[in-house]
Amino acid sequence: MCLTHVAQIKQALGIAGVRANIASWRSSDPGEPGAQIDLVIDRSDNVINLCEIKFSAQEFLIDKAYDLALRNKIGVFQRETKTRKAIHLTMITPYGVKPNAYSSVVQSEVTMDDLLRA
Repeated sequence: MCLTHVAQIKQALGIAGVRANIASWRSSDPGEPGAQIDLVIDRSDNVINLCEIKFSAQEFLIDKAYDLALRNKIGVFQRETKTRKAIHLTMITPYGVKPNAYSSVVQSEVTMDDLLRA
C-alpha cells in the first residue's frame, strides 16, 4: 500500500516538491547483521528518509529491543552504502508512534490518515 502512496507520504513529510528516488533496501554484506529497510526515500536535498512500515491496531510502541534494532538498521545502511547524506528515520503506521523513552529515534511519522488523503 505504501508504494502506491509515495506522493502522499512525501506530502505528509513536507517534501512533495523535492526530487527523490524510491526503493527498498536489504543488507548484502555477509559479515554484518542482516538489515532491511522497507522504503528508502533518497532525496535530492541530501537527506535520506529510511521508512519503517509497521501495522498496529493502536499507536505503535517502540521498546528497548526495537530501538536497538532500528539503530542497527541505520548503522548498517550507513556503513554499506557509505552515504554522506543525513538520515531521517520515518515510521509509517496506522496511528503513529506512542511517545516514550525510545520514540525519539524517530524523526517523522506518517499515519493512515496521511496515506488516504486525496
